[in-house]
Amino acid sequence: MTACADRLDPSIAVALLAAGRGARFAGDKLCAVLDDRPLWLLAAEAAERAGFATRLLIASADNAGAFEGAPWNMVVNPRAAEGMGTSVACAAEAASDARRLVLILADMPFVEPSHLRALARGEGVMFTRYPDGRRGIPAGFPASAFARLRKLQGDRGASAQTWGEHATALAPVSPESLFDIDTAGDLALARARIARPG
Repeated sequence: MTACADRLDPSIAVALLAAGRGARFAGDKLCAVLDDRPLWLLAAEAAERAGFATRLLIASADNAGAFEGAPWNMVVNPRAAEGMGTSVACAAEAASDARRLVLILADMPFVEPSHLRALARGEGVMFTRYPDGRRGIPAGFPASAFARLRKLQGDRGASAQTWGEHATALAPVSPESLFDIDTAGDLALARARIARPG
């Protein structure tokens, strides 16, 4: 794996959200094998290639052992079972010394390092714009937004908040990079995509 030559300032943190239960997946989703690696590692490697020096991995007490040895700062979310909002809150708390925080999901194996860098180097609240027009993760936030992120609860993520004109949305180069894996069928589709020539 080759990292970007231009490393991002350490005051810009990235948080890999990996504490979800994966209830729609039969088995341990994040450790399922894709391209000869555990699923979570593909998103982690994309963030590393993007040049993040400050890396937080938000895990649950149940799955933290799966990430031991990774070159990430492990943060255990004790309220992970309540929903993703608590993991976002946990990430914002852990990144309290940062000036910017980028959030990514551990079940998005094709996320583009260049897109993550754009979110890292952006200003204000920035979401990813999906093909259907909605806004979501990956997303970037300035330190001024951390207090709001720390109040998130349950399954309500950051995009469910009202950010008004202070938020922008950025589309990735390839919409396919936003593919996330929720079910065994999704994993099969991802494997087929990797196996396609070219």
